[in-house]
Amino acid sequence: MDEIRKISTDNFKIEDNLISFSDSVIQISNISQVDVAPPPKKQFNMGSIGAIVVGLLIMMIVPGVQVLGVLIAGCGVIYVMLYMSTYSNEKIYLNISLNSGRVYSMICKDTEFLKQVLQVIKYCINHHSTQLVQIDFDNCKMYNSPVIVGNDNEVG
Repeated sequence: MDEIRKISTDNFKIEDNLISFSDSVIQISNISQVDVAPPPKKQFNMGSIGAIVVGLLIMMIVPGVQVLGVLIAGCGVIYVMLYMSTYSNEKIYLNISLNSGRVYSMICKDTEFLKQVLQVIKYCINHHSTQLVQIDFDNCKMYNSPVIVGNDNEVG
């Protein structure tokens, strides 16, 4: 996975073969996967644990360079803390994965609404809808949707 980009947007539009929002446009035919789940995690760098151990060893064994040991161990600790704070909150996102490996993750306060958006994107992928669908994430509303979502029934 090349890049995960978390998007904070109040709305986006689906028109023809494009999904557009804030400062990006996605071609629907470039989408490899859409899911409602926590964003994919980047692999943990085990070198940070090594930096902590090496830093502590330098502080304890080598006299006169304790500051260097503190700096090395501190860098490792900072990386571990940032990783933990980034992935400790298991928020649910709408993840749009592209063929290029880039993932766009969008959050909304209503998980059920994200599942409805997923159904609309699925419909647009399968039916090449030519209408304009506007999705308002702030108010959890869709306008001009080709799909009516409710009780697992879809009407197009």
